[in-house]
Amino acid sequence: MQPILRAEHLYKSFLLAGKPQLILEDVNFTMEEEGFVSVVGSSGCGKTTFLELLAGITKPDKGEIYYQGERITGKTGLLGYMPQDDLLFPWLNVQENVLIPVRVRNGDIKAAKARIQELLPVFGLEGHIKHMPYQLSGGLRQRAAFLRTCMMEAKLLLLDEPFASLDAITRIQLQNWLGYIARELKLSIILVTHDIEEAINLSDTIMVMRKQPGKFVCSFKLDRSNKMNEMEVLKLKKEILELVANGV
Repeated sequence: MQPILRAEHLYKSFLLAGKPQLILEDVNFTMEEEGFVSVVGSSGCGKTTFLELLAGITKPDKGEIYYQGERITGKTGLLGYMPQDDLLFPWLNVQENVLIPVRVRNGDIKAAKARIQELLPVFGLEGHIKHMPYQLSGGLRQRAAFLRTCMMEAKLLLLDEPFASLDAITRIQLQNWLGYIARELKLSIILVTHDIEEAINLSDTIMVMRKQPGKFVCSFKLDRSNKMNEMEVLKLKKEILELVANGV
């Protein structure tokens, strides 16, 4: 089976204090359709830069990215990208925020509104479609932002620590919900997270990135159909933590 996404030999540098600094070095990556891949690593190792390269927000110095066999290096709008902050426009209600990707591509607004109505129960937003962002809890804002990302109609989503700012209880609730959404909508997801337990609970693959310059150095395959027991989770968490702490 051909992978849905493939990145080959990605390099990326930024100018810092007038000097080029290598952020990512020879990054290679593949994932299968409907896969759920979590990327973990220490702060500043290049995880967000990696997502931005996949999303086409920035271009690699070297290397290529392929989606469904087509070269997409530097192209935007093909993968759904959700940054850490929800970035809801405060002057628009939930429906108008969610419709933004449709309006940007001059899509069918009537059909999009019908699709939103179908998805409201799935996203737990029924009764909130006319609410303004300030009227929503943090968890509901993230659900609205995620629905907006899905309205890009991309089957592969890039999520950059979407639950990092939420309280512990809400974060666990939304982790469970995200796993359900991924299965229900048959999505492929790449999740950047600092929460290793989150990665273990949601992923079929966990990829560890070393300290800057970032590069994938280890991956762990998990069976989502066979839930790990507490001792297995603790052992895997300890192994990943040691890799992250040592910078490999």
